[in-house]
Amino acid sequence: MAVLMTAQIPGGTKEMMDGLRPVLDHITSATGFIVHGNGPSPEGWRVTEMWDTQADFEAWFETSVKPAFPDGAPMPSITFDELNEVVKPERS
Repeated sequence: MAVLMTAQIPGGTKEMMDGLRPVLDHITSATGFIVHGNGPSPEGWRVTEMWDTQADFEAWFETSVKPAFPDGAPMPSITFDELNEVVKPERS
């Protein structure tokens, strides 16, 4: 079942996310990836993504994000919500 992943990064900044850009350049080829967005939140920075399954996200996070996370940066607090439906644009 598709999931909405929300990650709160306490003290996270635009500059920190910009430093992770090389990881994001490859996210579109990750198994199960649907869409990514990120921006400021009252606590720091928020990342929101949709994935086909929680397991798809977790596999990608463990192999791609964790190794690239800045030294000393707090790891995100991650939550998942199951989605009833995901509507995607038709592609020709």
